[in-house]
Amino acid sequence: MSFTAKYSRLLTRIYRRLWLGRVASATPGIPPGSLVLAAHYNGAIDGFTYGSQLPPCLAVVSVQWHRHLAGRWLVPGIAIKRGKDRATGANNREAFQSMIARLRGGGRLLYFPEGTSRLGPERLPVRRGTLLLLNQLRATGAESAVFFAAAHYHEPTRWRSAVSVGWVGPLTLPPSPDQDESWVREQLLRAQEIAYALPAPAPRRWTWLAALVALPYLPIWAATSWLAGRVADEENVIALWKFLFGVPITFIGLGACTLLAIRLGLPWWIPLSSLTGGWFLWMR
Repeated sequence: MSFTAKYSRLLTRIYRRLWLGRVASATPGIPPGSLVLAAHYNGAIDGFTYGSQLPPCLAVVSVQWHRHLAGRWLVPGIAIKRGKDRATGANNREAFQSMIARLRGGGRLLYFPEGTSRLGPERLPVRRGTLLLLNQLRATGAESAVFFAAAHYHEPTRWRSAVSVGWVGPLTLPPSPDQDESWVREQLLRAQEIAYALPAPAPRRWTWLAALVALPYLPIWAATSWLAGRVADEENVIALWKFLFGVPITFIGLGACTLLAIRLGLPWWIPLSSLTGGWFLWMR
């Protein structure tokens, strides 16, 4: 089990706690050397969702996350360049070799067969890179178990959205490469049906109390929500932009509120208690 895989799981669990609400997921046992093919709905938020439910694994990510050192630390994984990516720095041949080596070495891999995300039940075409990965895996003779996962976001663009995750597997690869594309699509739809059939997590009980406790931060969150809606070019990345804007601006707001409290002669811990109390109640 590599340090990067452990570090990646830690990050996804932190991100999941910061952004998502309750997650209903009967995750099966994912043995070492497994390949997890996941339906792609909600931008990088999907990485938080699936990664937080898996044992230590490494995700395949777009090279745009690895343009800078900070991105490599915040979104670890194997970088590949998609057709729509403007960023450079990824060698796809080496990336696929790394994927196969990781699987054969007992590592777990999270891969998005559609290459990009779309909200809703309609799935996108399976990308050519997915078929290449499966064919290379078959050619090496590696006996990797294949799992499929799909997520159902009950409020996909909102903070603390509940999520249901459906799973299919373990499965083995079809005997013929000609069957791969239809097989992947079929199994993703099966996992999606399971996710949609799961009972919805219990609704939040303390929403209004949480909002009252975190009242000083509501203008910050409203502003970041508005800003995310302006920046996002598609609905499937609104949640991601809310996360990217909301988390750092919230901590800046916490520092500003703490300095203001001290200046007014109030206990310094009041802004921190307001933030953590609101966050805790919103999870209930």
